[in-house]
Amino acid sequence: MLVDSLWIYPIKGCKGQQVDAVDVTTEGFKGDREFVVTSKGVPMGQKSLPDLKHLSARWSGSRLTLSFREGSTFEVPNEEMADEAPLDMIGRTVGRVDMGPSVAHWLSSAFGTPLRLARAQGPEPVILPIPAFSALKSAGQSKMVDVAPILVVNQASLDDLNTKLDVPVPMDRFRANLVISGLSPYQEDELQGLVCERLKLKVITACERCAVTTFDQHLDGLEPSKEPLRTLSSYRRLPDGYAGGVIFGSYCTVEQPGSLHAGAVVSVIN
Repeated sequence: MLVDSLWIYPIKGCKGQQVDAVDVTTEGFKGDREFVVTSKGVPMGQKSLPDLKHLSARWSGSRLTLSFREGSTFEVPNEEMADEAPLDMIGRTVGRVDMGPSVAHWLSSAFGTPLRLARAQGPEPVILPIPAFSALKSAGQSKMVDVAPILVVNQASLDDLNTKLDVPVPMDRFRANLVISGLSPYQEDELQGLVCERLKLKVITACERCAVTTFDQHLDGLEPSKEPLRTLSSYRRLPDGYAGGVIFGSYCTVEQPGSLHAGAVVSVIN
């Protein structure tokens, strides 16, 4: 099995940045979802602010550069303000630091509504009353993730899904961190973990998908057919899911830090 591609999303809900290699800590991919856009103190995602998919955030060393709809760029300055009230995320609260007025002005002008940028601060465990997430209680996270640090998607599973769709969808609908190749379709359901040199990932549960999968990441609005969620729900649905039950991809925690690069060989733990 091989690493097909690697992705980070520096700002929650923003356009993905494909990288050739990445360091992986217990909190996930370095540089992934360290920031979140807020409106009146509420964290924004694509469901609440769909145009986030047109916001590009790219790391160059330790500096983050933004662009909106491929327009002018803005380099986020290191002008953190005082700590703000924690943000309510799924299963936990996350401490945050406001990134200052200049980036707030740029975001507000780009989106046409008052917005600010916050950076995650301080690890907090995810506490959800679901047995599959028990492993998260001892894993403090300081990222703006919804559930687990890393989302793994199998390329063969997407290929199989696309045979069932009238119009194939690209991988960016599923916002994976790690795309793997060399498995059979949906074989990821059977895995307990992944190993690549020193890095060891533990698979904790399947990822239950939401309406964001129906957002074309390059156009405005939703797909009129509600695909691929509608087709997935016909054959990839758990009877007792925690968020609707439609599954695609696997959530992982990091048991041993390390690194990944495109093309690396990955071993499976069954």
